[in-house]
Amino acid sequence: MSTTTPAMTLTVLGAATPFPKPDEPCSGFLLQADGTSIWIDAGSGTLAELQRHVPLAAVDAIWISHLHPDHWADLLAAWNAYANDDALPRPTVFGPPGWTHRLDSALGQHGAAAKVFEVVELGDRLKTMVGPIELQAFAMHHSVPTFGVRAEASGRVMAYSADTGPCKALIELGQGADVLVMEAGASEPSEFHCTPEEVARTVGNAARVLLTHLAPGLETDVAVARFQAVSPVLVDVASVGFQLTL
Repeated sequence: MSTTTPAMTLTVLGAATPFPKPDEPCSGFLLQADGTSIWIDAGSGTLAELQRHVPLAAVDAIWISHLHPDHWADLLAAWNAYANDDALPRPTVFGPPGWTHRLDSALGQHGAAAKVFEVVELGDRLKTMVGPIELQAFAMHHSVPTFGVRAEASGRVMAYSADTGPCKALIELGQGADVLVMEAGASEPSEFHCTPEEVARTVGNAARVLLTHLAPGLETDVAVARFQAVSPVLVDVASVGFQLTL
């Protein structure tokens, strides 16, 4: 009897906002398929958590959705790790326009990012392949340039909104996704974040939703109840170590 290897595995590295707490790193995920590993968002504390699952040498790419610290701050620590170990392969880093300047400025070294990473700047609907995984960027509605990602391998789809208020692009991002990872960073309507109800109105025909980046003070059971009052779609809340196989 033949067996089928699952196309993708998604592991939560962190979901806290706006800063890490004990055992609660900020936003970060590990997406894996057929030996390929992609670190999606490098929020504070996620680098250490990432290494519970894969060594740095196994990371093929890093996706930075936007340049708020709770989504990219650990890229600085990652740079330090790669810069001090010539044996580590250079991962490709995808980030919003200007991300290399921000990293170089923080390190005080012109060209520092390009010395350690393969550099790619994201644009709306940019498509690229990392191993067997196709990645497509979607420009979101946030206070700084922000790109969600739709990842597909062997017909299975993971979509991640990053931080965003309600916008038309969310519908296409999550269309037919096996799991839509979406922020619920607002308790009340807000231009640049979604409430649980707004997430529920956006999921379309996604099979499953993983709420992440909950607004401070928004308890997980309350967030789930508010979502379920609007949508019957299966819903979970991201927590460190939570894992889905697609």
